Amino acid sequence: MLDRTPSRELQEDLWVFPMDYPIKLIGEASDELHTAVVEILVKHFPNFEEETLAVQPSRTGKYHSITAQLRFDELEQVHALYADLAACPLIKTAL
Repeated sequence: MLDRTPSRELQEDLWVFPMDYPIKLIGEASDELHTAVVEILVKHFPNFEEETLAVQPSRTGKYHSITAQLRFDELEQVHALYADLAACPLIKTAL
């Protein structure tokens, strides 16, 4: 079974907020994946603009890598976002 619990070993003591942070999400290529990612990001960042997402298909086209540049104001935002990303069955990896 896949452990979808967010890692707490992130050297959080080195982070300085606010901070810009890129996230990369990987899942099977589908409109549902894109929609789920946008919904989660808008939930945590109400001013997030979908057009800023960078989508890169895998060599075979089976998977998509979705990258977003986000501005976090506090550590709790990071944990809340990664918890929602981990709970989404369409997202296979969140970096």
